[in-house]
Amino acid sequence: MRGRPLPDEVSRPDLAVALDAIYGYATDPENWEEMNSLLDEIAAAGADIAPLADGMRAHLSRAKDLARRLHDAQPEQNAGPSYCHMVVGRDFRILEISDAAAVMLSPFCKPLQSGGLLSFTDPENAARFRALASAAGQGADGPVLLRLVLDSGDEAVFGYLVPEASLPDPFRRRLGLPSPARAGAIAFVAPDREAASDASRMYRDTFGLTPAEARLAAALKDGLALKEAAAHLNISVNTARNQIKSVFEKLGVNRQGDLIRHLTELTQLAASIGNAEDDAAKPAAPVPVSGDMPCSFTMLPDGRRLAWRDYGVSHGVPVVLLPSSVSSSWIWEQEAEAAARMGLRYIVVERPGTGASTPDPDLTFESFARDLEHFADALGIGRFRLMARSSASPFALAAAAHLGPRVELLMLTSTRLGIPEDVPGRENRRAQKPKGMLASFFNNLKRYPWLLDSTLFILRAKMSRNFIRPLVHKFFEPSPADVALIKATPSLEAAMIRSTMEAVAHSYAGLLRESQLYLDGLTLDLSGLTAPVLVWHGEADGIVPLDELKRRLAELGIEPSEMRIFPGDGHCFLNRHYEAAFARLLAG
Repeated sequence: MRGRPLPDEVSRPDLAVALDAIYGYATDPENWEEMNSLLDEIAAAGADIAPLADGMRAHLSRAKDLARRLHDAQPEQNAGPSYCHMVVGRDFRILEISDAAAVMLSPFCKPLQSGGLLSFTDPENAARFRALASAAGQGADGPVLLRLVLDSGDEAVFGYLVPEASLPDPFRRRLGLPSPARAGAIAFVAPDREAASDASRMYRDTFGLTPAEARLAAALKDGLALKEAAAHLNISVNTARNQIKSVFEKLGVNRQGDLIRHLTELTQLAASIGNAEDDAAKPAAPVPVSGDMPCSFTMLPDGRRLAWRDYGVSHGVPVVLLPSSVSSSWIWEQEAEAAARMGLRYIVVERPGTGASTPDPDLTFESFARDLEHFADALGIGRFRLMARSSASPFALAAAAHLGPRVELLMLTSTRLGIPEDVPGRENRRAQKPKGMLASFFNNLKRYPWLLDSTLFILRAKMSRNFIRPLVHKFFEPSPADVALIKATPSLEAAMIRSTMEAVAHSYAGLLRESQLYLDGLTLDLSGLTAPVLVWHGEADGIVPLDELKRRLAELGIEPSEMRIFPGDGHCFLNRHYEAAFARLLAG
């Protein structure tokens, strides 16, 4: 796997070792510091690094292509349920329809074929479809459930309606949809099953279950046997049997295996296309805080979109949270529950190129400030409190300065305002060895950006929970207080893993661009900043030591209105003190 031979002058054993090591480096950040040392030794020996870089690029290019093929093939190998679809234009003319979707909808429609008009035999179903398609097209909070009336007069859930342009690219490719998406087109997407012809018995509305039935169904879906589920829910086996009979009847199944498949298919489909319950099914308040909280999307003037999640209560005090560069808008369930309990509307926004937000190749701190202004306008939020975690801090400062009095309070937590201080500069790069994953990341980004870009591609291609878990622990290795907290709190670890995976699921462009902004140095115009600035920090933070933070604040001329230090806590201190933070934000 050496590829084309390197020039004679760079074919020495130490360079061969470097080329062999590149594969281990690309797939395991545990090797990053070792690679740093190896490259330093080569440079110190007087070798020209440029030919070596060319060789590494060639090898990484092949590894990258292989990773792409494996990544693209993975949905076919582990696809789970397949899906059927139909796409209609603004005039409800069918742009395309799969055979399975035609079979599923045929009992309710006149003949279905591409180029023809979508026409329902029942006027009520026609009105429902048009109303839901209009809601989806006007920016409803994600996809909406399509409920149709059956001959019996009952309702059944068939699938989801969503703007074609809102379907994630991997899902679009899976359905074979053309690119780019057609303007104004609405897609119907549903699980495709062999029983599609029995439309009256499919996809019965799981939201129509009673709370007790829903709890039992969820327990069975999680793998518990009926007796185990009864014990888990503290009900008798007879009660469980009666409830499951009712569930079977409502979902149109007669076996537990079919029930689990129904629930799993609908859940997986919702996750694939960014499910949100339709607005009619949502309570005014509180917003759900458990289970899968879907992403919502806000379109920006240039056609990009920002992804966000809305926690807490819809009528609560608005607090906008900007997560760190390696976190999506998914937060720990306990934090979400506290936001609802304390009366906050907790809005978590994913920055461009992170999570499901569209990348911005020209991202700056100031450009994001303008994005956030458009976002707040679109949501109808006048004044709000702004909160930032770790590397989001300079974005929050820039936004608060740009928005002026609209930001009533700015809280910075675990504040990071620069690259780790132990990252050597180009002029003294061998002065000291970088410590920890974060330092190693910035060190390589500064010296070998071509290496890191390909590495992140390969890392993303082989991403899994088992792969991300040790990386999370590795990241916090310099901060023992955080390692202890994460090990002692499995649900927090799981939330961190999910948030990290979501952050780079679509692209790592945001992570690279934000990191480059840090390397370029922070130059923030804070002249418009009117909000009080609160800085909360863990005293035992090993990621951003307290002394380093104080120096950074002084360099930027920031004098916090309040600086609160939490003894014994690390970078993740907020996961122990979110209620105190919420109370302070509410106090204003």
